[in-house]
Amino acid sequence: MKILPYRVLRNRPGEFEETLASEGTVILEKNGEQIALVLDATKQTIESLVRLASQVKALAALSEIRRQSRERGLDKLSAEEIRAEIEAVRAAHRG
Repeated sequence: MKILPYRVLRNRPGEFEETLASEGTVILEKNGEQIALVLDATKQTIESLVRLASQVKALAALSEIRRQSRERGLDKLSAEEIRAEIEAVRAAHRG
């Protein structure tokens, strides 16, 4: 996997395509920050890669939710406390 400046994609697309073909994966960087992960894909694999990308985003969101939960101490709630919280939210929605 190689890291390329974004300007290579913009100014020298042929070089970008060659690098992607040889490496299979390229990280694009702009102003010193990584902004994109580019995967070499064919029409046959693009749909499965899009599905996988969605799954990866969902897993990343879940990891963030769990991290925030640990920071707030919510990972230590008992089953009874969790049930009480759920019931309180349901009651608030009902009335």
